[in-house]
Amino acid sequence: MTDTNKTVHAYHPQTGEYLGPTMADPSPLQPGVWLLPAYSTEQQPPVTAERQAAIFSNGSWSILPDWRAVKLWSTDTAQPVQARLGDTPDSLRATLLEPCEFPAWDGKGWAINKSAQAAALAQKTNAELKQRLADAYAARRPLEDAESLGIASAAELDKLAAWKRYCVELSRLPDLAMWPRLVETDWPKQPA
Repeated sequence: MTDTNKTVHAYHPQTGEYLGPTMADPSPLQPGVWLLPAYSTEQQPPVTAERQAAIFSNGSWSILPDWRAVKLWSTDTAQPVQARLGDTPDSLRATLLEPCEFPAWDGKGWAINKSAQAAALAQKTNAELKQRLADAYAARRPLEDAESLGIASAAELDKLAAWKRYCVELSRLPDLAMWPRLVETDWPKQPA
């Protein structure tokens, strides 16, 4: 009695990566001959460890590193890196460690890049100052028009003076020792 099925090993047609066992059928015309499915072999694939893949190429199996399912970060740019079959963290200049905010790779781990952190804070605070000044000048404009036309009421003149004072206080903020490390209470109070 002959076997009606034989287990063989399938591999990916482009990468050669081991896909798993599959079945070969006996030839109906030649006894003892097995018909192997396309992209399969009778050779047993090697046992692989974690982050390794068995690859069939040029008639034999080999083992390649397989970091494709692992989230890696470039130590040069701190951006995510996608590994391909055969890549390693070393070959990609990457790490498993997720970067912190304002990252700088020190050879062993991520450290905070103090100059980048300070530059980002200065940019954010300058943008906030610019927006507050723009809002203040927009609020002042109709009051200044009323003043220049000589039709401003006493209440409008008081309001205009308050907005001018507010603009001066805003413009002096960069001269403070704590600039740009301001908290909300450091900002002058906007006129009502």
